[in-house]
Amino acid sequence: MRAMKFITTCGGSGTTRRSIRLPQLTGVGLFLPLLFVGCAVVFVSSYDQVTDQQIQDAAKTTEVLIGDVVANGTSYRQHAKDYQEIDGALGALEMRAANYQNNEAEIKLIQDLRAAMRNLRRIHKEIGPFRQAEAEGVRSLFRSLIHHELSKKRSASLNKTTQ
Repeated sequence: MRAMKFITTCGGSGTTRRSIRLPQLTGVGLFLPLLFVGCAVVFVSSYDQVTDQQIQDAAKTTEVLIGDVVANGTSYRQHAKDYQEIDGALGALEMRAANYQNNEAEIKLIQDLRAAMRNLRRIHKEIGPFRQAEAEGVRSLFRSLIHHELSKKRSASLNKTTQ
């Protein structure tokens, strides 16, 4: 489509010119009504209270484990069952998250968290008690996952008030 130009002059000298492109005005004119249409576009899955609680529980178990290892230097053998419990909880979360549409970001976070937990477990088992810095990746991924759930919760409450 060929752009139509309208030349306007400003001031009395006629030397200043601005061009107004008709397609740009048409595009804006077509876009504005879309802002007022009541269409709901969903970019993330809906909030799930059970998932949120399971994430909180897994985070708490993990924090207790990390705190004990860092503060007391406890052995892997003392926490082997905890690692299994955390991995099982994260596996169940991943399965649950896969049941919701538009939940790829959460699934990816859970998969990354499981991988980080496996690495931390391997360090603890093969090398010995880890330091706080070595556990920071796991803690950071849990924070991201919790933040993701809080965002979904906030979004769900905003949607309820606007409907």
